[in-house]
Amino acid sequence: MRKRGAIVAAWVLVAATLSAAPSAYAAVAGCQPDLPVQGDVDSDEQADLVVGLPGRNNATGEVDVRLTSAPSRVLTRAAAGLGTGAAGDRFGAAVAIADLNDDGCGDLVVGAPGERSGAGRAYVIFGAPDGFQSTGAIILNGGASVGDGFGASVAVAQNLGRTGFDLWVGAPTDDIGGATDAGSITLYSAVESAGDVTVTKVQTVSQDTSGVPGVVETSDRFGAVLTATRQGVLIGDPDEDVGSYRDAGAVTVLGSTDADPAFDVAYSQSQASPRVAGDPQGGDRFGAAVNSFLGMSIVGVPGEDVGSQKDAGMVHTFGVESIEDPEPLPRIAITQDSPGIPGAVEAGDRFGAAVLVAENVCFNDALQAVVGAPGEDVTVNGSPKVDAGTAAVFTVSTGDFCARAVDQNTVLSGVPEAGDHLGATLALGQHSENDPDAADRAFIGVPKEARGSVEGAGIVQSTATGSGADSTGIIVDEARLSSVGYSGGALAGTTYGAVIAAPASDD
Repeated sequence: MRKRGAIVAAWVLVAATLSAAPSAYAAVAGCQPDLPVQGDVDSDEQADLVVGLPGRNNATGEVDVRLTSAPSRVLTRAAAGLGTGAAGDRFGAAVAIADLNDDGCGDLVVGAPGERSGAGRAYVIFGAPDGFQSTGAIILNGGASVGDGFGASVAVAQNLGRTGFDLWVGAPTDDIGGATDAGSITLYSAVESAGDVTVTKVQTVSQDTSGVPGVVETSDRFGAVLTATRQGVLIGDPDEDVGSYRDAGAVTVLGSTDADPAFDVAYSQSQASPRVAGDPQGGDRFGAAVNSFLGMSIVGVPGEDVGSQKDAGMVHTFGVESIEDPEPLPRIAITQDSPGIPGAVEAGDRFGAAVLVAENVCFNDALQAVVGAPGEDVTVNGSPKVDAGTAAVFTVSTGDFCARAVDQNTVLSGVPEAGDHLGATLALGQHSENDPDAADRAFIGVPKEARGSVEGAGIVQSTATGSGADSTGIIVDEARLSSVGYSGGALAGTTYGAVIAAPASDD
């Protein structure tokens, strides 16, 4: 379990869980529980890159498991012993990594929102030194019905008492009453005993649930965007209407303050809330991306107009006063016009389309934000490459400040090309506590990158984890690669990196 005593956080978030479900004995030889790193599937104390490919094979879907110390494996339903998938299942539409059975090998939580005529499913597939086990998977149906899209999003965190994990699954196209695609989320509790993992359904929550802020409305898609911490879940509601402003967006926090995982406090924030910068406008999509770590939460608003620059984008940060009171309190709003932030405000940049909080990315023992701007134009030899994309890394807290732009024209290998959309997705790769000089990395999706002459194949790249010439490399099967694409080769339209697995939060 990771210790984060080096950082004093003034920020934090929220939880919820009741009902019963399956269990499976899943301990496996070769896993090393004494080397815990969240996001480490093959148990070698290094975070692994796991990429969902829901569009593969006529949208049957699969997951590309790129291990640091073993050959890559492609995870499908059949490979996990779950029967043959079907076109439209979209297996891999959402993926999270959590060591649910505490054996040192990270387990995979995989959403398949197209299964069962769109009712959807999620799967818990247990990890192994060679990637995953082919038996013992747990199937979660969530009580979903046709068209709910259960499994479109997943988020996992250790629970408040560190006795297991809270597992949240979104069903953003769940119809609530007469409101089509209003959306819901379902909370499960996963508890391990001697390798036996029991997953229990706690509750299904929508904006029609007592105590949840907001009103059920058509096309809100509540639950489409999730991030979790030990204190609860942060839900991005970018399709929420605020007053008369369509898709202005909001965020909802559901939190637990006691041993009962079911939520007992709930909060909502939007640009109509006191002390939240800006005003709600149609298409702002506040909450299109959310992330939280060590009490700091960050919310992306990629459709925000900044001055006359349409869809330039913005991010907001939130914190809490204490772990006992998980109300998200507004801190600061940041645009590319803010002091020290790389880049400049421009129309269409969509700054905030992806967001991440990580530790030590700038090598100064502090929390940094990483923000994707996939619509950023990058100039190469005097020629602008439209929508090549970039990511900005910066320290949010005052004082200990660092800032840098990360793109293929500055830090990363390759050449910026029009329409690459670098920074469309971000995911955390945590470092080992046994390597104090290492840094957390941000895996950066470049889903429209051409590989050679193959258009739209996509790749994943990384922020630096050291100071060497190859510090931005990603280790796959003990080889350091400047970028990682589909293990099956370059295939047109794969958009590799559009879904990158997020590790469970343990803070």
